[in-house]
Amino acid sequence: MTSRPHQRDSTETLKAALARTSHDAQRYAQSGPKKFEDALHRVANQFLDELEARGELR
Repeated sequence: MTSRPHQRDSTETLKAALARTSHDAQRYAQSGPKKFEDALHRVANQFLDELEARGELR
C-alpha cells in the first residue's frame, strides 16, 4: 500500500467520502460494535491526511 492511498481521488470525492465515513462512525459510536467505529475512524483519518497533504485543510 502506498503512503497516500487516496492520492488519485478528486478532492470532491474525498470530501464526500469523509462526510459519509464520519456519519457512519457516529452511527456505530451509538450502536456498536466498537471495532467498526474504530475502523471507520482509521479510514476517515486517511481521507483527512490526503486533504491535508493537498493543502485543502488550511
